[in-house]
Amino acid sequence: MLDELASVLERDGNTHWGSLMRNARARLLNSDYLGIEHLLSAYGGMGSLTDVVLGQSYKDGAIEWKPECDALNERFTVLSSKAWELANAIKRSQ
Repeated sequence: MLDELASVLERDGNTHWGSLMRNARARLLNSDYLGIEHLLSAYGGMGSLTDVVLGQSYKDGAIEWKPECDALNERFTVLSSKAWELANAIKRSQ
């Protein structure tokens, strides 16, 4: 899930959030519970993952939208919501 989420983010040029997802995934693969905390810290608050909108760029001071932006954002929303749900389920089980 996190690998696919990172790929979606990185394909749109969002290396910051993509890197965070890959880091959380690596921690979880190493059975490091901090991966859950790391992932959940990305959600909520100003400038968080929940504020990300994919498929846009700036040209001459104006926002331009990629033709596939609706599908891209829909996939991103599904993946990020599922990642949050799974991380919270793991946190509650601890």
